[in-house]
Amino acid sequence: MSWQGLKILHIGDQAGVAALLAFECSKLGHSSYVLQDSSIDTFRIGAYYKNTEYLDNIEQIYRIAFKSAPSHLIYHDQYKMAETFDYMHIPSSYVFHGNMLRGDDKIYDKVLELESIDNIFVTTEDMLDYAPKAELLVRPIDVDLFRPMDIKKQTVPLCLSQLRYFAEIRKRCRDPNGIFLIDRFKHPITYKNMPLMLNSHKTYIDLKFRPTHPPTLIPELSMTGLQAIACGIPVIGWDSEYHETLDRSHYAENSAREFIRVIQE
Repeated sequence: MSWQGLKILHIGDQAGVAALLAFECSKLGHSSYVLQDSSIDTFRIGAYYKNTEYLDNIEQIYRIAFKSAPSHLIYHDQYKMAETFDYMHIPSSYVFHGNMLRGDDKIYDKVLELESIDNIFVTTEDMLDYAPKAELLVRPIDVDLFRPMDIKKQTVPLCLSQLRYFAEIRKRCRDPNGIFLIDRFKHPITYKNMPLMLNSHKTYIDLKFRPTHPPTLIPELSMTGLQAIACGIPVIGWDSEYHETLDRSHYAENSAREFIRVIQE
């Protein structure tokens, strides 16, 4: 297969990974597009990259997927759709983004059984324990958008999470009152404005939870944490360590090149 000319269709998106990959892969000569369920995308990151169609139901997705005649399908935490479309025998890849796999490791075996799935990816290293034959998809960060800004910064650390985790976050902070908490779902920040928000603080607190009872910490930096580092903002992770350098493998172009290399092997 040629290194150029794939026609890639992403089914679903998580944290904008599909939209950004599609954007970069298209620049590399592989036409890419994203179909996303409109009810589960709060931040509309795909709208920023102008490569995502937001749909209301699986029938719409099914119809457009057929019409577009892709040469490769990418499913993002969308097992039901992967199962439904399996009979089409289009070369496909499956990407696990987090809690679906962490909460049900048997889903990995179900994906393996699908005839059309040629590659399985996970987006964080901890998930390789659940999916031993998977490839690590290094999450892409748009370093042209997320970059340092010379603006006045607040000394109080920033943390974007959900209200249900605020008590856990305060419990883990040395100064529970000295942290600026925002429920990013009740008070959404547009993707375009995220760099300004991150650059407005000197430090970012990155605590990400699995929705268990009680909530359990995920030992990986979140996408927001990685974006903050790209902005030159030190990030304090779950291990209380400072993270200040973004590995170049996270640069969106590099991530996309490696992604294309794997699916073309």
